[in-house]
Amino acid sequence: MPFPSLLVRLVTFFLPAAVRRDLAHPRYTEYYQVANACVFGVVLSLVGAATMRYVGLSPVGFGATAALGAGTLLALRQAGHYRLPMTLTSVVGLYIFYGFVRTTGLLFSVNVNLLHLYLLLALLSDKRWGWVLIPACLAMLVYLYWHTPPAGAGLTGNPLYALAVHSFITVFLGGAVAYGRYTENQSQREIERLQRQRISLLDEAVQQRTAQLGTLRQALAENFHDETGNLLAAITRQAALLEWQLAGHSEALPIVHSIIDNSNRLYAASKDFLWDLHHQSDQPEALFQYLAAHGQRYYNQFDVAFSADVLTAPDPRCQLPPLASLNLIYLFKEAMTNVVKHAGATEVTLTLRADAGQVTYALQDNGCWTEPSADIAHYGLRNMQQRSQKNQFHLTLAGTDQGTRIAVAVPVHTAFVN
Repeated sequence: MPFPSLLVRLVTFFLPAAVRRDLAHPRYTEYYQVANACVFGVVLSLVGAATMRYVGLSPVGFGATAALGAGTLLALRQAGHYRLPMTLTSVVGLYIFYGFVRTTGLLFSVNVNLLHLYLLLALLSDKRWGWVLIPACLAMLVYLYWHTPPAGAGLTGNPLYALAVHSFITVFLGGAVAYGRYTENQSQREIERLQRQRISLLDEAVQQRTAQLGTLRQALAENFHDETGNLLAAITRQAALLEWQLAGHSEALPIVHSIIDNSNRLYAASKDFLWDLHHQSDQPEALFQYLAAHGQRYYNQFDVAFSADVLTAPDPRCQLPPLASLNLIYLFKEAMTNVVKHAGATEVTLTLRADAGQVTYALQDNGCWTEPSADIAHYGLRNMQQRSQKNQFHLTLAGTDQGTRIAVAVPVHTAFVN
């Protein structure tokens, strides 16, 4: 595994559980930077401890710093808090640092450079604590200056010169990194503001477009309904008049009856199509109510008891796939017709159940199931299977002598709600 990927996984491991996989979390960047700096601090402290042990010096100071850094990481992972353990780590770290440089030359010690590294890690982990640590480091340098005797004649032996050099490095390094972090955060906030503005504009555009499409669909449905309804009504009236006039011509009456029947079926099909154009047709529960209303009207003609029940209500934000509603209407109309033609049922129940990522419509009757014969073409059942396969529905047919159950599971998606 590449080292950068391994490092990212290690740092991510120490993030709080609620933030670990949520890159859009408002505190993700903050927590990641803290964990990243602490991981580096622990690794560097362990390297320092190993180096001290190798050269014959006590590794306790670096080991204690590593332990405190590890404690900060654990507090961040378990509780999502890091300010208090990080403050404790910083204070103890400065105390250990002073004892370390005091025994190796005070202000003239090359180990003073560790103070600059310490400041850099603090700024990278938390800019607010970093700003506080800059004057703290300067105060530490002044304190070392008052306790450092001259190392000899000349400029290089003057503690004031060492103080000036280290103070310049501290101010320059700390100021540059702190300012860089400040501008980075300002840029990030500006990017987030522009993103929110863009999202808001896109959301408004989508809402306007949706409203326009809804109006267009409604107008199309109304116009189509008026025109088609008038034509079908005229055809039905003319066919009825023709039926009355041909009452004595038995050979022509079947044709007239067929015209009337086809006209009524076309009217019913146009109603299904027009309903599908309605903006609520992609809502699972709205479709269920439409099927329930049709079932009630249909079974009332045959003295069959019909009931409808929502077992588990779907999320109002759930939507059916495009064209799913119309295909489900055709499928369940076929199933309802088969109950009357083949099952001989006296009770029929339509149910709706919502599960994760799908909804299931089911039609249950108490009729007698007859196993389809292989010698006879069953167009209704075949059409239901083909329609389900074409639209990626999951059709389940279970028949016993106690009744038949037809269930269709349909995938749904969650619509964006502002």
